[in-house]
Amino acid sequence: MKKIKTAKLIIQLNLLFYVVYNTYFGWNFHSVTKFEDNCDSIFTIIMKIAIVIYIIPLFSLYESTIEILTKKQQEQ
Repeated sequence: MKKIKTAKLIIQLNLLFYVVYNTYFGWNFHSVTKFEDNCDSIFTIIMKIAIVIYIIPLFSLYESTIEILTKKQQEQ
């Protein structure tokens, strides 16, 4: 659960970063400067990492739930 909370915090801070740098540079569809392009890349990389951090514990939670349900069905 700690990893999920950490990932949520990273996503929230990253979205704040997105709003701040787009407010500064302007809300353009394409990057105007190299620095803005770098900020776009940083945002994308951090978001991908945060999503992976968020999803990995969900897989283990899913697997453990399936194991528990399988054991209960075998007992019946």
